[in-house]
Amino acid sequence: MSFQICINTDKSLHQLATEIRKLLSLPSFQEMPGASYCQFEMLGMTLWIHQLDEEDREPEVKPYPYSFDLQMSFSDHVLDTDIMAYHLQPYYAQLLSFHLGVETAYREQKKGERVWHIRYHFCRKNYKWNGAILFGEAGWEPAVFEATPSSWRSMLPIF
Repeated sequence: MSFQICINTDKSLHQLATEIRKLLSLPSFQEMPGASYCQFEMLGMTLWIHQLDEEDREPEVKPYPYSFDLQMSFSDHVLDTDIMAYHLQPYYAQLLSFHLGVETAYREQKKGERVWHIRYHFCRKNYKWNGAILFGEAGWEPAVFEATPSSWRSMLPIF
């Protein structure tokens, strides 16, 4: 099981990795010499934070230079890890947006007849959010705004 969240920020890779480490209470990351990524390993999970070249980015996320990739390898289980990924991905996208003040995007996909269909969801922090106003009360606003998702588009299978 794995997923990717794209991050748009002016922060450096090292600063972004440090803030994510503190937020998620992760162990120290390994910064690979000469490589543009940081890696965390913990409890069957590998997390990479890296900078993507512009030509390697999907059209919807061209302005998002960083990627937060989480790969989980669980053995001897009967869990449907795809369902877990589909629920964790929006959660982490909103968590990173709110606590780090960055814009995030995550990909939703569904299987068509012959091809996969994908679209992106975009999250950003609501700086006017007031935690003292409860949901349903007058003046309540969400802590993270989610923009209208991009349009569905087909993605050809990679062989």
